[in-house]
Amino acid sequence: MLNRLSTRLRTSLAAGLAALLLLGGGAWWLRDHLYETQLEAARAEAGSQSREISNGFKYGRQLVDAWTVPYVVLDGDGRVLVMGGTLTTQHVVGPPPAAVPHLAPDNWQSVQRIAIAPADTAAANRYSGRAFTAMGSWSPLLREDGDRTKPMVGPFTVYVLATPFSAEASLRTIDPVLWLGVPVAALLVAVIAWAATSRALRPVEAIRAELAEIGEHRLDRRVPVPPAGDELTRMARTTNATLDRLERSAVQQQRFVADASHELRSPIAALRTNLEVSLAHPERTDWPAATREALTSVERLQQLTEDLLFLARGSHPAAAGQFAPVDLSAVLRELADQYRPALGAGIALRVEAGEAVLVRGSRIRLHRLVRNLLDNARRHASAEVVLSVRQTARACVLEVRDDGPGVPPEDHERIFEPFTRLDEARSRDAGGSGLGLAIAADIATRHGGTLRVAHAPRGARFVLELPSG
Repeated sequence: MLNRLSTRLRTSLAAGLAALLLLGGGAWWLRDHLYETQLEAARAEAGSQSREISNGFKYGRQLVDAWTVPYVVLDGDGRVLVMGGTLTTQHVVGPPPAAVPHLAPDNWQSVQRIAIAPADTAAANRYSGRAFTAMGSWSPLLREDGDRTKPMVGPFTVYVLATPFSAEASLRTIDPVLWLGVPVAALLVAVIAWAATSRALRPVEAIRAELAEIGEHRLDRRVPVPPAGDELTRMARTTNATLDRLERSAVQQQRFVADASHELRSPIAALRTNLEVSLAHPERTDWPAATREALTSVERLQQLTEDLLFLARGSHPAAAGQFAPVDLSAVLRELADQYRPALGAGIALRVEAGEAVLVRGSRIRLHRLVRNLLDNARRHASAEVVLSVRQTARACVLEVRDDGPGVPPEDHERIFEPFTRLDEARSRDAGGSGLGLAIAADIATRHGGTLRVAHAPRGARFVLELPSG
């Protein structure tokens, strides 16, 4: 049920309940502490007055009328001799207080509970008396006997009533404040929690509203960033960074689709034109030549489709468990043997590869990576293409160099994007689709390596770095 409530409501209820429990516990402790403090003060006052009354009897100073506190004086047999304070109009209900023991010391004290009631209605308005403080006195007490005053020999017992009236009056004063104040304070805490939560969630609502309006064709919009610099600020920045990546990905995808459509249009148009012309003039068509031209266009379409599918699957990295040790030196020598006959007499292919250089990866894909680099170098080289591989302390480094026009520094990153052709290379491109270097960079990334264009005094120099196997 609570999970269906809003965050601000759950937070407010939790804060209000916590405040109610804490304030209620504090109020209960304060009430009990106040009562005990007042009662203890009454007991201390009763004890002090009992000692003063006892000393008055002890030294013959019977100033009993000066005391308004309830007290009673008993003789050694437990008979009431003197009562004072409110006990002159009220009397003890039930058994009388015990007299001082015969063997009690001079400073003897005891505490017991009694009940007192008005003198005229003993059974009515009865209430429980609280602790009496008693002190024994062994001094003589003077008693009038006709015309003579005779001393009365103790011990005598003085009881002073420590009433809870002051403590109960304090509770009657503070109880309405507590009964009303605690719920009101808890409610106030809940309202403050509601307001604070609403204010704290306001940026979240703004981010949610903005995200709700950001659609597939509105990826240029960004969520507002709160200026507080807290978790919400970091969340907004992360959200905007994610939107930046989505926008770049969408732009790249749109450009990729547009470039792919453009690349596919040319061989399809050539193939259709060839077939339409052949069908329009079948008697004048050289069917073997037309078939060869159509086959060339189909092969170009097939190669382009395979490259596009390879890049589409490239977003899913290969599992490291499928990798095996691959000798890059052997790969270079194998490709060199395959490409030398196709280079012709004008371009030399040189391989600088000594002992085995091992990396972990897919031999087929690494073979294609180097082949794509070699195809690119072969199309742009003037006289020489150089393949080299070496082992360093941290990685295996493979280089493909040519002596062609090279790559301008501003295009070192752009050249690895799909369908990218430099203006100078466009006129020399013999059937390239613009996907070879993009595929090579993708293979390098999936093998945990990097492919980059490095500085060279002449021509282009592509450097592949892969982790050692």
